[in-house]
Amino acid sequence: MKIAIFFALILFYAHSYAQVSEKSYAKFDFVPGDKILFEDNFTNESTDELPSHWVVSSGKVEIAKINGELVMGFLDASPKAYPRMAKNKNLIGTNRFTVEFDYLWRHNTKPFAQAIGDGNSGGDKLLIQFATDKEWGSVREKLGDFEESIYLYSIGNVEFKSFKGQYKGGKKIADSEYIYEDLCDKWVHVSMAVTEKSLKVYMNSERVLNAPIENGQAFNIEIVADESTYEMSSQLFMKNFRIAAGGVDPYKTLTTDGRFIARGINFDVAKATIKPESMGTLNTMVAMMKEHPELKFEIGGHTDADGNEAANLKLSQERADAVKEKLISLGADGTKLTTKGYGKTKPISDNTTFEGKAENRRVEFVKL
Repeated sequence: MKIAIFFALILFYAHSYAQVSEKSYAKFDFVPGDKILFEDNFTNESTDELPSHWVVSSGKVEIAKINGELVMGFLDASPKAYPRMAKNKNLIGTNRFTVEFDYLWRHNTKPFAQAIGDGNSGGDKLLIQFATDKEWGSVREKLGDFEESIYLYSIGNVEFKSFKGQYKGGKKIADSEYIYEDLCDKWVHVSMAVTEKSLKVYMNSERVLNAPIENGQAFNIEIVADESTYEMSSQLFMKNFRIAAGGVDPYKTLTTDGRFIARGINFDVAKATIKPESMGTLNTMVAMMKEHPELKFEIGGHTDADGNEAANLKLSQERADAVKEKLISLGADGTKLTTKGYGKTKPISDNTTFEGKAENRRVEFVKL
């Protein structure tokens, strides 16, 4: 009975508010890495089971369903989990990488803003550790700055080392100095970009933290839902998790390789609807085309090998067309753009592995 009430409340609160709009991403400048190390949108999972592509290192971490969508839930006191990255695809030796995911804090008995106002939440935080508990002892001397965790508080504070930031997007809840509507009972998109010199953290479209990196090596990503508690309090949910290496200038990639894999352009599952957080890459491409008007591109849509071949081909064409239309609406010259859907016919990785399929799902700009 408690479980049934719990999921009913989740569904109720999930319908209560609209999500963050594309308009708010108009000046977003985050561009993800171009080499997928790990990606999981939790499709083909079963509710109440362990997530197939994660190692649960402590606590209760299971697949749940919110608004018909499969997500990963951190369901008891301070649970932890880290991705099962392939041995040849990890953060070791990677100085430039990006991390993206959507998270949602829920209070099981009341709207989250009310829970914060009542003092029942607000200290809840999501920790990102750069090594797992299993690795910590053997790699501690190599971690350097990455020995510190990133703290993402449910009220929008972000901390790394001695550096702090505060999310200020959206409207404040009435009579509150620190509770923003965009963070309460809504999915929050997080983007992180790590280079040899800095760590940037974005929440939705806003860059909240820009901290220097002086030394050290990240080894893995472990997620900790700190201050979460049992059934009748706060719990954390996640979806659309991706780790990618790279993050180079698209223009440099195009001039050397003749193509740019736009990992930052993403779509709703099995649809050609572009997600708002894609605006970072779209804005970058439009700016580049204006600066270099001689450039002409084919926009190629590509899928993995799962599903019906004809349906994949159709979807890939629709996605390529959607990207062209969006670029034109942002000011790009449409005469410099063509589109083609390739479906599964041009894989760049193994379609029999979890990681390979993630690599093959892509939008690609090919210089003509």
